[in-house]
Amino acid sequence: MVTIKQIAQEVGISPSTVSIVLGGKAAERKISKATQERIYDAAARLGYQPNMAARSLRDGTGANELVVAMFWAQDFRASMMVRFWDGLRAEMENCGRPVRLVIYPYVNDHLKECTALTSGANCHAALICNASYVDLQFLEDAQLPIPVVLYNRECKGYCSVNVDDVKMGALAARAFIDQGCRTAAVLTGQPVFAGMEDRIHGFRLELLHHGIALLPSRYCVNSIRGGYEAVIHRLHREWKDSIPDAIFCGSSMIAHGALRAFAEVGITGSALPRMIAVGNGAEEVDEFAVPSLSVVHLPMEEMACQCFQLALDLLDGKITTPESRMLPVEYLARETCGPIHPREDAE
Repeated sequence: MVTIKQIAQEVGISPSTVSIVLGGKAAERKISKATQERIYDAAARLGYQPNMAARSLRDGTGANELVVAMFWAQDFRASMMVRFWDGLRAEMENCGRPVRLVIYPYVNDHLKECTALTSGANCHAALICNASYVDLQFLEDAQLPIPVVLYNRECKGYCSVNVDDVKMGALAARAFIDQGCRTAAVLTGQPVFAGMEDRIHGFRLELLHHGIALLPSRYCVNSIRGGYEAVIHRLHREWKDSIPDAIFCGSSMIAHGALRAFAEVGITGSALPRMIAVGNGAEEVDEFAVPSLSVVHLPMEEMACQCFQLALDLLDGKITTPESRMLPVEYLARETCGPIHPREDAE
């Protein structure tokens, strides 16, 4: 399949200019007739088949409706999609044009098999969420026919919206340190993208800087049951004689399972280890858990808004080079761990 990037290389101009011309917006963007003719001649010579975006805009069919595809991995993060969807829905309603969202579930490492993405036949733009290492390599090598924005991933040649994963881990460590913890453990799933490893790296570095011991750990299943079983197992093995002062959980789900396990064996109240999770679950569930769960908040709703805005900017030709947006993260202290104390060197 001939892509817009290939036409741009053939003509010697930017892909965004090619996209604007083939999308039927050359006149309003004041692109010269000569440039338009060069683009159309190259497209015909290379055998370019216009995707849905160009086809609908040029012949008027469905031109008033923007179709955005959201690709979401079918794994432990399925329940997290609601938060992303809430943010995306709010932004869609406020964008000033009719938008239809199409959700495509996919299996990690198999994004390349999604023909809706590789053909661009059914949507104008795509938001790709939860891509694995293999999926990111596919994206880096691919020449996709539609604008693509990545959620919480970075890949050469693509716009993306991210958070500082190292800082997420460091914030959790600082809270534990400020609560007087001396030993810490991690409960997290097998890393499926670099950010998961970065969170643990930031956590470890901050603990090391303050002389706090991080106990050896193994991965657990990234689910409520996984957190429950991990704690039960450790209470009979490595935590049999000494429970760590602090536990950093890779997800809210793991933390809720861990809290259930401790309660089941009678470890509650002041005997319960301090606990903080990456806050990627439903905020209300974390807030009303017993005890309420302290989290390093992942701003999924705002990230969804930013992803959609980038997709619109790509479609409108406002972005000509890949743009990465970094959103701030914050620690929310609740009952499972107290606050972070102000520091003199704080900005």
